Amino acid sequence: MNMSRSRLVALAAVAAGVATAAVAVPAGAAVSLQSESPPAATLNLGGKARLDANGAVVFTSVSLTCPRRAEGYLRVRVTQAVGNAIASGESDTVTVRCTGSEQRFSLSVSPTQRPFRKGVAFGRAVADVCPGPCETTVDEHNIQIVTK
Repeated sequence: MNMSRSRLVALAAVAAGVATAAVAVPAGAAVSLQSESPPAATLNLGGKARLDANGAVVFTSVSLTCPRRAEGYLRVRVTQAVGNAIASGESDTVTVRCTGSEQRFSLSVSPTQRPFRKGVAFGRAVADVCPGPCETTVDEHNIQIVTK
C-alpha cells in the first residue's frame, strides 16, 4: 500500500484536527458546567462558646456562606467532660435563607443531663444546604467555654 507524501500529510492533518476537537470539546463543556455550578457552602464554628444560666446553656458563634437563593439548615452540638460524666446538647435547627455572603449566627445549646462548665469542650456545626441535591458541610473542633 503506497501512499503519496501529500496524501499522507493531508491524512495526518485531518487526524490531528479530529484529536484536537475531541480534547477541546469536553474541556470546554466542563468549564461551562463548572461556571454555572453554585459555589460550595462554607461553615465556621467559632473557637469560644459563652456560658450562661449557671451552665444551663452555652451560646456558640457560627458563620455560614452559601449560594444565593439556596436554603440552609444549621445546627450545633457541644460535648464536654464534666468530672466522670458528659455534658452534651444540640441546638435547634435554624433555617437560613442564603445570600451568597457570610452570615453570622449565635446558637444556644442546652445540655441534656449535666450542666456545662468553663473549660474545653468539643463542638460540631453542621449545615445542610439545598436546593437540588443537598450538600452537607461540617466544622468540628475543640472549643473553649468561657464566661462573658
